Amino acid sequence: MLTNSRVLAISCFSCLLQTANAESIKPPNPINTAVLIERVLEKTVQNTHYRPIGACLWIRKFPPGIETGAAIEQYLPDLVVTVSNQPGSNPWQEVGLAYENQAALKAYQSAFQQATGMLFDIADGSNQINPEHINEQRTRIVSVIGSPAGLYRLPKVTHKPETRFGKPYYSSLADAVSDRTEAGEIAYMATHPNLLFGHDIGTFTNYWGQESPRLMRITQPSRFRASVVAAMHAADIVTNKQSLHVAQPTRNSCGANCVVANVIHDPKHEHVSWQEVYPNNRMIEPGDPNDYGTADDSKGNGNYVFVIWRKYRGCIKQSGKLLQGFPVVGKPQKR
Repeated sequence: MLTNSRVLAISCFSCLLQTANAESIKPPNPINTAVLIERVLEKTVQNTHYRPIGACLWIRKFPPGIETGAAIEQYLPDLVVTVSNQPGSNPWQEVGLAYENQAALKAYQSAFQQATGMLFDIADGSNQINPEHINEQRTRIVSVIGSPAGLYRLPKVTHKPETRFGKPYYSSLADAVSDRTEAGEIAYMATHPNLLFGHDIGTFTNYWGQESPRLMRITQPSRFRASVVAAMHAADIVTNKQSLHVAQPTRNSCGANCVVANVIHDPKHEHVSWQEVYPNNRMIEPGDPNDYGTADDSKGNGNYVFVIWRKYRGCIKQSGKLLQGFPVVGKPQKR
């Protein structure tokens, strides 16, 4: 028989094993805005894809006349998506202070409890001791914020971003009722049944997730992949039809005869590119079968900041009113 001392020793040893295997969840050395800007600038030449595609004529009131401007296609880093393990641990310092301070967290908790009668359960699956995390549901805390892309603009030469720096376009904390009850996505899927099939992210053998339903709760053993998929869901909500989600939509327009890409899974980078700026600075490809983000997950403890480069296409705003733009780029798209 085991003595009490041996039982205690085994119990303590088990606790040590659990502590050793448990996932860390706090973001070490969160990024600040200055570093974010620096890391985006490092990738600008690689990502902007600036090219003239036509010309536009503008009627100028004073002095009266016609002004010629270029039609330009380029990618702008106009949205930032933060992903963290728990509320109050946003890896972008200024966003955490502004939108996840104690007063804000209490307000989110109170709103959720009043609407549902339940406590706001995070239930991320962090601190698990199963190293494989098979069939693990990870609830990510996700925010979509306007980037400082306007700082990179050259007036009358490059496009003005449609987003505003620091503006919150989506918060999974503010949207908790719709996200946790899935009410928003039930309504959305009723009008988009085609998204239920053929919209996987990744392959059958290297599965990341699905484009829909657009929830922040992802069944995925990899924190990195779960975070990318949740970020895609949040950006999808902001730039496409929202249904019942609490969010500030983008217009996907950059002015007269000028459109901005909506965010969908785009493995060929024809409309959208993804940059990780925290914890590492690199371009990522959602669905890449060879990318498990192991080094990223270890360095950032499963917390991430992503920048979305969206394609802007059409007339660069000049003085006056647009008379004619070539080519005609059509209307903004929302799925």
